[in-house]
Amino acid sequence: MKIYKWIDKYNTKYCFKINRKFYQGKDGGKDDSIRFRPKFILYYQIRISSLLIGAIFLKRSVLNEIKQAFNTKRSISLNPDQKSDTSIRFQECLLTLLGYRHFVPSNILPLLTSKEILTNKLSFAEESAPLVTIIIPVYNQLAYTYNCLQSIKNNFPKNIPIEIIVIDDCSQDDTEEFFKRNVKGIRYIRNKDNQGFLQNCNLASQIAKGDFLYFLNNDTQVRKAWLNPLIEEFNNEEVGCVGSKLIYAHGLLQEAGGMIFRDASGANYGRNDLPDRPRYNYIREVDYCSGASLMIRKADFDKLGTFDKQYAPAYYEDTDLCFEVRNHLGKKVIYHPLSEVIHFEGITSGKRAKKDSVKRFQDINKIKFKKKWDLALSNHYTDHNMEYGSRRLLSKKRLIFIDTIIPEYDKNSGSFRAYQILKILKELGYHITFIPGDTRKTHPYYNQMIEIGIEVLFRYPNRAGMIKEINETINSCDVIWISRPELNDVFKWLIEKFPKAKWIYDTVDLHHIRLQRQADQNNDETLKLEANKVKVQELNIAKAATHTFTVTDSEKSMLEKEGIHNVEVIPNIHEPEKMDNIKFDKRKGLLFIGAYDHPPNIDAAIWLVREIMPEIWKELPTLKLTLLGSNPTEEVLQLRSDLVKIPGFVQDVSEYFKNTRVFVAPLRFGAGMKGKIGQSLAYKLPVVTTSIGAEGMGLVDGQDVVIANSSEEFIRKTLFIYQDEQVWSKISENCHTALAPYSIESVKKTLNKIV
Repeated sequence: MKIYKWIDKYNTKYCFKINRKFYQGKDGGKDDSIRFRPKFILYYQIRISSLLIGAIFLKRSVLNEIKQAFNTKRSISLNPDQKSDTSIRFQECLLTLLGYRHFVPSNILPLLTSKEILTNKLSFAEESAPLVTIIIPVYNQLAYTYNCLQSIKNNFPKNIPIEIIVIDDCSQDDTEEFFKRNVKGIRYIRNKDNQGFLQNCNLASQIAKGDFLYFLNNDTQVRKAWLNPLIEEFNNEEVGCVGSKLIYAHGLLQEAGGMIFRDASGANYGRNDLPDRPRYNYIREVDYCSGASLMIRKADFDKLGTFDKQYAPAYYEDTDLCFEVRNHLGKKVIYHPLSEVIHFEGITSGKRAKKDSVKRFQDINKIKFKKKWDLALSNHYTDHNMEYGSRRLLSKKRLIFIDTIIPEYDKNSGSFRAYQILKILKELGYHITFIPGDTRKTHPYYNQMIEIGIEVLFRYPNRAGMIKEINETINSCDVIWISRPELNDVFKWLIEKFPKAKWIYDTVDLHHIRLQRQADQNNDETLKLEANKVKVQELNIAKAATHTFTVTDSEKSMLEKEGIHNVEVIPNIHEPEKMDNIKFDKRKGLLFIGAYDHPPNIDAAIWLVREIMPEIWKELPTLKLTLLGSNPTEEVLQLRSDLVKIPGFVQDVSEYFKNTRVFVAPLRFGAGMKGKIGQSLAYKLPVVTTSIGAEGMGLVDGQDVVIANSSEEFIRKTLFIYQDEQVWSKISENCHTALAPYSIESVKKTLNKIV
């Protein structure tokens, strides 16, 4: 319903205004009374109106918010040891209705009383050889420490041996009693006298057994799958330490990596903004990451001599460590957005520098830090522009890559090719900004793009928002790679924005060839006119672009005949699969694979089942055919029978390719190089296909594949290779040789010369 979209839009917009302005005011030293200023009153009126309208129209999310307002008994920020239950319920109800709880992360743990905590038990497995040591310094604040540990237990990673060290800096609450009576599997150390945050971390690091040290504040709650992204970054030896995305308990962003300016002042990138905004959600090198959630190799930490003691008791020690990692070890400091940690901030030391508070050392240690790193700081920006500062350490080689969707590499060959190309371009040293034409943030593929180091700009909250994000964040570009003709028209404005950038037009396949063949197959005059229109469009783009990429030599030749000479071939990419060499007589059945939102695959499946298979079944009546692939349409699903299996999308198709005897691909139209043929060759699975199916790969009939172009020929040749072990074995053995020109290394060499 349109009214639902309107409610969501205004509810989110004004809850964000309420929270952002309030917490910015708090950062500036104002007290809670700013909630009652006239501008806030106006925002509250709009917020309450959206709730009332949502309730009238029975919008579920709104009804849940209202229900939450009146049912919440405990708070994420109001300590029940200090506030009465009635006070907490009243304040939480009011704060929820006024929008202050709208962005609170799901599954966040509320604060408990000390009495409740002392009745609870916590137990962790003890590891003799941990991979990671989690170091948690504590001073009072048991309610936060308990929730921190409970969040670790709730989100404990599988198959990663972990030890936890809690070092207590002479807490005066019930912390000692809780750990001695209620906790197992944690190394609890209590200091004899107060040492301060920095010294506590250093002391714990000396007894840590893990290969990695992970420093975690006790006023944090870790989120699902927070640890693995940090560890995985260390597969790269150039990485020295890795930090998390820090999110406030109220749901706004605290830090997406930190930056330091020439005057040694620091800034948390994205502070008090929405944490899912694209600009905060890609892996990047940063000046520093907060010690509230920071991982480093123990060997590197020891080599650097631990945290520099001149910053005791606290502040700037984490920034100094990151500068040591970069300037003395020559390694990178990395921010990882997929590691999310809720940070309450300032619970122990406060948020404002007051006389006799630990927080005052922030200003004192800034002076020490500037003196120590004055030379290194000369390379930092004087201008406190956050967007430019956030991209300072990105690769100087910048590339924008545009395709229809975030590559769903296990669903269709075009996506698989795009995904492999993106990985190659990363290896060639580019920072890549990927823009999906459909603007969607598609899971799980979005996360996988982030994991390989690619920035993805998606709809936020709509297409106009995405364009705004592009304009505000991308300040330079060397290459603009745009796939398919329609996207080159849509994003032509980017070419004008960066006129010095190389413009690459990636045809993927020549669309007008595919449309023309489909029109001829179906005798469709309207489609022929469309094919001619698309041909003009494709030729105009190819003439204007710096480089035009086709996937086959034959399509390159077609363009060159049209007078276009800036053409290079970037084919589909396939690597040979490791095979168990399952023998001929152990394999059974026929296999086809394709994405069924693509007309050539629908036509092939129908032709195969309705015309080809009935004749094959006359000779082999029990032979089974499997039609693999995503998005099977109703007309494809109608082909299902006892002998025709249609599993739909299967993420891992390797068992099908390893156990089937013959791959069949009766493609009657289409264009470009067919990924399904390369995929079959990778598995050494003999292929029967048409000339259109085999085109562009230089495959030899009877040596690399079997080619058949009519129903009768397809029937005869499929039966022959299915039953002749000698011919089957010969073609199977030739598959990997035929695939050699389409390897990652081969394509990488070509791209390195051009891009």
